Amino acid sequence: MNEDRDRWNDRYASSTPDFTPNPLLAGALDAGIPEGPVLELACGRSGNALALAAAGRTVTAVDISDVALAQLRDEAVDRRLQDSIRTVEADVPAYLAADPARYALVMATRYWDAAAFEAACHAVADGGLLAWEALVLEPGEPDRPFRVPHGELGRRLPPGFEVVTETPGEHTTRLLARRARVRT
Repeated sequence: MNEDRDRWNDRYASSTPDFTPNPLLAGALDAGIPEGPVLELACGRSGNALALAAAGRTVTAVDISDVALAQLRDEAVDRRLQDSIRTVEADVPAYLAADPARYALVMATRYWDAAAFEAACHAVADGGLLAWEALVLEPGEPDRPFRVPHGELGRRLPPGFEVVTETPGEHTTRLLARRARVRT
């Protein structure tokens, strides 16, 4: 079995589920999410998916951990939100190969993979939002996998995106960016 999946399954199986949405979601809601489906990457148990589904959104929640996704599905059933949340067990970079420019919101929290970030940008629909939080690489700290310096997320945006906010969190860096609407 996949080493990464095993590690995350162990973590989720040994801790009490917490379905609190990430503060980045509040920022995305304040910025205004257009109509359309939502994609959450590396979602874990995802209080974000539950909150978005409760607000009437259709959410695709992707994670490598089948344990976390089972906990999310159980909570969605308890809240009667199961018809609004589709869970997908997959490694995020592999999943993102399809469906470009389809989602009103693409979200990932406490996650960094350069290829996944680039593909996620392409999955955002015109006028949609990218909400991304990664662990921060502090100034002077040696390179560490899965971390980026504050400001790096905004620098990596492809043309056609405008930064709404880019702020440091506690041990994280957060980005909200909107993809330009294409005029017809």
